[in-house]
Amino acid sequence: MRTCRMSHLRTLLVMSLLGIALPALATDPPGQTPDLPTAAVEDGVAARLSATPWRIIAYRAEGDLTPLPARETPARLNFGSDGIVSFNLGCNSFSGTFSSDGEGLTIGPRMASTMMACEDDLMTLDQVISLNLVLVAGYREQAAQLDLVDADGTVVVSLEPLIETPLLGVNWRLAQLNKGQGALSSPLQGTEISMTLTPEGRLSGSDGCNRYVSAYALQDDSLTIRPVGTTRMTCRARPAVADQAEAYLATLSQVRRYRVDGRELWLSDEYGQTLARFRAPTGMPVERPEP
Repeated sequence: MRTCRMSHLRTLLVMSLLGIALPALATDPPGQTPDLPTAAVEDGVAARLSATPWRIIAYRAEGDLTPLPARETPARLNFGSDGIVSFNLGCNSFSGTFSSDGEGLTIGPRMASTMMACEDDLMTLDQVISLNLVLVAGYREQAAQLDLVDADGTVVVSLEPLIETPLLGVNWRLAQLNKGQGALSSPLQGTEISMTLTPEGRLSGSDGCNRYVSAYALQDDSLTIRPVGTTRMTCRARPAVADQAEAYLATLSQVRRYRVDGRELWLSDEYGQTLARFRAPTGMPVERPEP
């Protein structure tokens, strides 16, 4: 762990590496809430942004737009109805003001933060994203994504709505699987593994080789999956795909808990270890709350 003073030096180093002029970046003692002036949210754009919770999915660093690694605790960013924008990656809380003229969007120029000591990589990421946010001069909307851009139109931070997707009736697609080595890995290239749960208690999908079907029991955040039956297609010509399918089906029998965060479904065992992460299809309509 580094001290608050070392964290401040790291902030200056990151700013110099990014070639960014030093904005006002205030810090507060641990446990204290940053004191920022508030601004009323009146125009339609700002009101719409404040009606939706957001997840940070990518940020610009060293000239590239870098995807934010999947996290069990989402990297949340909120536009408040009081004109305050805030984010938290799981360590310190950052906040600043935002405003809109009906078309554009600006943040800052000041971002304040708490000063808890956390992992070095996470603290550096905190600073990079906070510096990117004070560069925001506009935005672009896509189907399921909000890109925050600087004065040149370059994307500096990308967001997606953090609105809970229903567990049932969604064709969940596997994004990562714990194959027993203690780490999550992506499915083999060219394969797609899916899972759908119906209100009638039926579970079905593809293991990347065969179709499978089962039943499930659901209570609060508890989820158990019954023994699985599959079709009889073989993947002998692709042994790696067959091994992946076998590992996936074995994993389903270990599931005891689930959690939905935005468009992501996390499955874990009785000890809380993550077994699999699924994503809802990007094109799936998501209902946003009315402002």
